[in-house]
Amino acid sequence: MNAALILAMALSATTVIENVRIESGSAPIESATVVIDQGRIVSVTPGKSVAIMPTQALRVDGTGKVLTAGLIETRSQIGVAEVLLEGDTVDDALGDQPLAPGLRVCDGFNPLSVRIPITRAAGVTSVIVSPHGEIIGGTGCWVDLTGTLATRPDPSRAVAMFGSLKPQEGSGGSRGGVWLAIRQAIDDARLHKRSVNRPLERELSLSSQHLEALYPVIEGRLPLVLEANRASDILTAIEFAKAEKIRLVIAGASESWLVARQLKEARVPVIIQPTEQLPYGFDLLNARDDLPALLEQAGVSVIITSGIADDQNARRLRFEAGFAVANGMSREAAMRAITTTPAEVFDRGASYGHIAAGKRADLVLWSGDPFELSTQVERVWIEGHSVPLGDRQRQLAERYLREHD
Repeated sequence: MNAALILAMALSATTVIENVRIESGSAPIESATVVIDQGRIVSVTPGKSVAIMPTQALRVDGTGKVLTAGLIETRSQIGVAEVLLEGDTVDDALGDQPLAPGLRVCDGFNPLSVRIPITRAAGVTSVIVSPHGEIIGGTGCWVDLTGTLATRPDPSRAVAMFGSLKPQEGSGGSRGGVWLAIRQAIDDARLHKRSVNRPLERELSLSSQHLEALYPVIEGRLPLVLEANRASDILTAIEFAKAEKIRLVIAGASESWLVARQLKEARVPVIIQPTEQLPYGFDLLNARDDLPALLEQAGVSVIITSGIADDQNARRLRFEAGFAVANGMSREAAMRAITTTPAEVFDRGASYGHIAAGKRADLVLWSGDPFELSTQVERVWIEGHSVPLGDRQRQLAERYLREHD
């Protein structure tokens, strides 16, 4: 498979997708022609074809099909958690350190993970690989799912710091303990930054490497993604971020509809999993299926995930968006929630998530409505290169079906 992918990426001929319906988070464009060259979208022309000779371009017939931007999953452990019950394949956290901002989870990323082709074949072309579960778990990075060593991510180019407000060991088992740990880490990072080449005023709670990793957060250059479901926790996080001038993103957010006005006013995006909005615990007593619709109506920026910190479900991302639509969210907002909005929130909006001239050609061609269970992925392009849709699951199925013919 890797050889086939390398060959596909080596071919740089112009590609023309004709007569296709475009859905990109705004009004759909019918019977459009999209031209791809050198990894970029050259043009998007509604209602007519482009005169390029077949010998100069690969033509793809999009009649009756739908073209979207590549889907973006924002909370994944793909490449750092292969088999969740096998510890040797799980590299997504420092389990004995509830405060580990210096952890760069992508130092352990495996671009040859067998989960990458499975996820890519479901239309997901980029993910944010993130640490899992700690009060401050470390930084995550943006990964394009090419599945090659040549395009593995740079762990030093973090896209966000990740944490959780869930009481746990190391916080005394209380929310107050969690906030004490977070505030102390932020205060120590500010003191450490001020004390460069000067004596420290007091002993610090974390090492220099951990505190320096927090500099981009306290400077407002890197968002802090905090997992929180209870409405009161979300309000506390908003107040904290405002006081500290920190860019905040709330993940989980099951009770966020109760504080939607405050989220909008503070311009705090949320990452939600629509199918998980049930009262599974005391933090989710006010969860409801129409959460995405309520947040859309309130003007909150919504990102849809296939499962907080669960790479097993990344292939279900479009189904989560479809569930949101079935419960009142507009199709346009649901599509934005898995393409343009995550790209913009995590500072990739200039290139990713859009179908427009000059943008990266990360595209998916669907057999029909992307939100329907029966719809199939027919083609995937990552940076203009057509990538194979085969994966280990399909290979095993084909093998054993042949043996039983």
